[in-house]
Amino acid sequence: MASTWKFNVMFALFGCIVAFFSSLLQNSVSTSMIRALIAFVIFFVFAFIIRWMMAFIQKDVSTQNMSFTSSDEIEVEQMIENLNEEEQQKVAEYIRQLLRQEEK
Repeated sequence: MASTWKFNVMFALFGCIVAFFSSLLQNSVSTSMIRALIAFVIFFVFAFIIRWMMAFIQKDVSTQNMSFTSSDEIEVEQMIENLNEEEQQKVAEYIRQLLRQEEK
């Protein structure tokens, strides 16, 4: 529910009702309605900011770092050059196993 506009409206209605009834004790109905409308707008914007912050916090950072740069490729090539033939085969097989597991 927190990722939809309905959350904004529900949160704003809550603020509107609280503002209306708390203002109604000391002001007229028309003044209370104006203050409730202002509270609705403020709470709606505040809920939007909360939703944006939650989406920013929860976004998946791991998918952003998936692309390799040329420096990464050079480092991998240097690491492979330092391995003997048997070790290279073991590393290649290990990578194949990881890729098969990821596909499942």
